[in-house]
Amino acid sequence: MSTTRKHNLDEVLRSLSKKHDCRIEGREIKILTDKVFNKKTQKEEDNPFKRFDLGNGSWGKIDFLVNYCGYHVVRVKNL
Repeated sequence: MSTTRKHNLDEVLRSLSKKHDCRIEGREIKILTDKVFNKKTQKEEDNPFKRFDLGNGSWGKIDFLVNYCGYHVVRVKNL
């Protein structure tokens, strides 16, 4: 197993800044939740702001930021 890192901090930040479902502010990665509670219907519904543009590669980059760079993930309803 190789000990070299696959990711570069600047490239990861640039790549994730283009995604609609996450935003990086300081050392915090804000990610949209899949579901939100609708007070009118009293039910959980799909988040209308979510575009589902975070794939396996994006999650790998988020994992790199969390485990190697000291970032933390926060789930939010909207950005």
